[in-house]
Amino acid sequence: MDKQTHHIRERFPDQKQRIDFLMAQDPEFLTLSEDYDTCVNALRYWAQSNAPESENRIIEYHTLIKELEEEISQLLEAPKSRRTD
Repeated sequence: MDKQTHHIRERFPDQKQRIDFLMAQDPEFLTLSEDYDTCVNALRYWAQSNAPESENRIIEYHTLIKELEEEISQLLEAPKSRRTD
């Protein structure tokens, strides 16, 4: 498992095989998964932070994560014959 994209597998555990396939075949999906991982890590950072801007950052990252989850979910549910070029 790629350490850079493990959060997506945790979020969609029943789709691990499909995730691995799409990561290998679809650059857009790989980028979304990497972005998702980055956002989850950033959210965890800001959740532990006492910085004055942490509350705003937490809200921003929650929003980004939700949007990425929706996009990723759509790609996971797309027909398996989806073109990947």
